[in-house]
Amino acid sequence: MVTYVIRNGEIVDKSTAPPKDSCGVYVISDIMPETKHMADGKIYTSKSEFRKATRAAGCVEVGNETKTLLQPRKRIELDRNARREAIQRSIYQLKNR
Repeated sequence: MVTYVIRNGEIVDKSTAPPKDSCGVYVISDIMPETKHMADGKIYTSKSEFRKATRAAGCVEVGNETKTLLQPRKRIELDRNARREAIQRSIYQLKNR
């Protein structure tokens, strides 16, 4: 099966097409959006400093989700009956695993 790509506005066979980006230089920046570190509570904008703080705290970096780190959790308001039902449901689930 032949795969086609667009190069310079023309459709060409992928196996004979020139590289899409001819400069060949790729740079990964050390700058990142402000991210709160969960171990020390500081805000970092440098990936390397964030990773140093992670290692210094004896932690392991997992995942890349940062949107929820700077937003405080919203409290879920439950009325007395809803809270009682949620607790009973949790106890039932723990006992019947």
